[in-house]
Amino acid sequence: MRLTASRLRQLIREELEQAAPVKRKIFVLVGPPSVGKSTWISNTFEKKPYVISRDDIVESVAAGLGWTYDDLFVSPPVDAELGDQDSKYGEVVESPSWMTWQPLSFDRVLVANNDVQAAFNQRVAGALPSNSDVVVDMTNMNARARKGALAAIAGSEADFDKIAVVFEFEGAEDVIKRVAAKRAAAAKRMGKSKTIPPAAFDRMFSSFQRVTGDEGFDEVVSVDNRAVLEQLANETNESARLTTRRLRQIIREELI
Repeated sequence: MRLTASRLRQLIREELEQAAPVKRKIFVLVGPPSVGKSTWISNTFEKKPYVISRDDIVESVAAGLGWTYDDLFVSPPVDAELGDQDSKYGEVVESPSWMTWQPLSFDRVLVANNDVQAAFNQRVAGALPSNSDVVVDMTNMNARARKGALAAIAGSEADFDKIAVVFEFEGAEDVIKRVAAKRAAAAKRMGKSKTIPPAAFDRMFSSFQRVTGDEGFDEVVSVDNRAVLEQLANETNESARLTTRRLRQIIREELI
């Protein structure tokens, strides 16, 4: 069978398209805790992505010490003095200069946080050689933080589609705090401890900057769980489990 020139060009084009490498993706999640980021990850990907999560590393380091998540953020009491000793957290020492909010710290807590930072750096360094899509699962509430998140693919930006996933929260700040408090209470019942003080939430909320076009993202995706979060905040433990399943269903439907 004789091919026309146009058909030949079409076949060559199709062959080139099939041979073209598929770009990897980096998803930078944007939003405070307790807005459904982990649920979004679990329902979005058929193939498990490479997840960069500082919280996961904090949990791991704490567990290795027999501590809880909250233990890595303990500070000395207001009347503490240099050299004071605590049987669990060690000696009271001067805080590093960058800890402007806290003049004194416990030395064992500082060491643990240094371990967290080292493990986090190692996790970031593994993003490119993972050959997987990458998800940066942190709050990333402002442009500076998102620039830091994209540093995971530094030097290979052209090989990635860069997607910001913004979890809408404005107008639901109190709801999110209540959901976080419920989760903290549930963790406590299981012998764990992960508490985010309301003041920490307020700092995050006030630092939020909308993603702008000059940040380098190819796409910005909006996820709005506010209605379901309000149900979670107001319901009993049993009905909240049902609402959580509904949240997962909504996210799946949005992805279809």
